[in-house]
Amino acid sequence: MKQRNADKLGTLFGFIAGTIFILSGIIWPAQYSNIALWLESTGNADSINKFVIQILRFFDLKSLFIVFGGTISVTFIAFPYRKTLRSFASILKVFAADVAEEATQEIYDQSKIIAEKRYSGKRITNDDLNNLENPFMRRWIEGLIVREQVEEESLQQILKSEVAMYEQRADEEIEIYDFMGTAAPAFGMVGTIVGLVLMLAETGSIRSVMQAMSIAMLTTLYGVILSNMVLLPIAEKRKQLKESNLVLLEMISESVNRIARLEAPYTILQELQNFLPQKRLTFDDQYG
Repeated sequence: MKQRNADKLGTLFGFIAGTIFILSGIIWPAQYSNIALWLESTGNADSINKFVIQILRFFDLKSLFIVFGGTISVTFIAFPYRKTLRSFASILKVFAADVAEEATQEIYDQSKIIAEKRYSGKRITNDDLNNLENPFMRRWIEGLIVREQVEEESLQQILKSEVAMYEQRADEEIEIYDFMGTAAPAFGMVGTIVGLVLMLAETGSIRSVMQAMSIAMLTTLYGVILSNMVLLPIAEKRKQLKESNLVLLEMISESVNRIARLEAPYTILQELQNFLPQKRLTFDDQYG
């Protein structure tokens, strides 16, 4: 019930916020929209470095309201409230290094230790578990093998379900950023139309016409930059991280399943070698 109410409020918030942002882009006083033009109109531009003024010409509040505000608002309309917030919070993931390939060696080495101990009947200690840096492997080894919380035949299904859940959440984040990357240029066009209408309706000074024209041009610029320099690259980076992590999770799943079945360490390691970077390089050399 709480989730349903949150989604309703999120959709309502999106509609209201979108309307407010668009109206703000229309009715906000043009003379206070572009900072550079405002400074020039007040005569204060001469006391500021000319390069700063050139940069400030590209900062326009009305354009920001329409493009940034509109893009975020329609995202809350198109997607559930909590999923949207979770996706916004995950933006820091794109700054994280892709360590999945490097982590395969650690998984391989730890699997060797765990497999040899279990195959020889020795007890897996807390120190062994603490040495497992990967949280998925540590949790699966501890909960599914050491504590034997599930039957062996159910283990594989549980691991598949967890991997599928990770993939679904990653796909949701990717879908939201892809959607925003499509919406941003559309709101850039909305701002262009708003600017042109304001310009055609302007009968005052040349400066007023220039202010309206700057809105028309900058909204298109904002939409293109926001889409192609921010949102779509974030979506693409998230896709790459997802694929790398899925390979790593597949390796961990294979390791845990085979260790649980008490397979010989040699057999387990032969399978896990296929996930190591040097093995992948061999595949690349052989198959292109």
